[in-house]
Amino acid sequence: MRQPPLAAIATLLGLIGLSVLVYYVVTQPTTLRLAVGPVANENVRTVTAAIQTLQREREPFRLRLVLTEGAVQSAQAVDQGKADLALVRTDISYPRSGAAVAVMHTDHVILIAPGGGATRVEDLSGKTVGLVRDHSGNREILRIVAQQAGLDPASISAVPVRQPDLRTALDQGRIAAVLVVGPITGRQVYDAVNIVSEAGRGDINFIPIPETNAIEQRHPLIEADTILRGSFSGPRPRPEKDTPTLTVSHQLLASKALSDATVADFTRVILNAKSQIAADSPQAARMEAPDQEKTSPIPIHPGTITYIDGQTSTFLERYGDWFYIAIMGLGLGGSALAAWLSVRGSRARAQIMSRLGGLDALLTSARTAADESALAEIDAEADRIFAFTLQETAKSNLDTASVMAFNMALSQVRDAVTARRRSLAG
Repeated sequence: MRQPPLAAIATLLGLIGLSVLVYYVVTQPTTLRLAVGPVANENVRTVTAAIQTLQREREPFRLRLVLTEGAVQSAQAVDQGKADLALVRTDISYPRSGAAVAVMHTDHVILIAPGGGATRVEDLSGKTVGLVRDHSGNREILRIVAQQAGLDPASISAVPVRQPDLRTALDQGRIAAVLVVGPITGRQVYDAVNIVSEAGRGDINFIPIPETNAIEQRHPLIEADTILRGSFSGPRPRPEKDTPTLTVSHQLLASKALSDATVADFTRVILNAKSQIAADSPQAARMEAPDQEKTSPIPIHPGTITYIDGQTSTFLERYGDWFYIAIMGLGLGGSALAAWLSVRGSRARAQIMSRLGGLDALLTSARTAADESALAEIDAEADRIFAFTLQETAKSNLDTASVMAFNMALSQVRDAVTARRRSLAG
């Protein structure tokens, strides 16, 4: 009797199938929804560049853009479960259910006036400041600065002014100073400085913000910084001396509902892709990991901390236990299948031996049959045993030697039936 190793084959096929399934699941990129806005914001261009880079480099993550009206709506999208990530200016708003993944870039607060005009914040009392970009965050910064200088915030008016209209507004005296918030190396800040300098016939006053450290202490999402002497090129250094100012940061935050492993991997991918993203959006060149030494109301995501500390686990470390359990399960399943096949094989062998014994009895009956009807019944039984033999051969329960034994026995029975018919006829 030949018993095929079906249990071993089943176990092997199970392992192969499990490996293929795991490989398929693991190699599928994870899609994360990223909320950012408004549309005309530089952050949207950075996110668009990141989307294209991750897809082009076949990274294990894909980003789906969720456009919003601004930082407040982007933060709400994460809190409401409509987005997994948000890129926001954190002094305006941030998701309460989010944690920091990366600092995308930092904006400097630049308060400037034409030469011969205001040189201190106090000089702006009763005057109007033009806001290059008019939104709640910039108005709030101007209020904080006025208050720190001991002024009634209402004593300084703020009006939005489009950058192309700055020179006209300054020349006509509609504004006495300009507040622009952006990257100090960015085009928007650089152009604003040039326009104000031209309005002052080459002279420009960088107005220092008083007690910036005290402001940072009261408003942890606004930081104290300095505009270094000569930060802006020109015939003379601009500014002519280091000028205290403030900075605000644009951060990428992830929902705390995302697993630490997912965020750790995403942090690695997005920071490593910085140079490729910066090729399409120069602003991305300033992207960096959050500083664990700084105190901030916004926590750093545990997954990002894992990446920063270099404790990211490998695939086998994460899923090794599951592989072990799966292999144990397949082994137990294979053993159970082998036991079932063994019982089934024993029953089949018993049935086969019974049929062989039946052929021996038929041979004896054929030699002593009393009449034609008895011989016809023996022929019919021999046909049934022959059909059984074909079925068992198809199931591989009979090897060649067994088939030959059945054929010989059936031949003996049929010869005996033929001989008995002749004897009864004679």
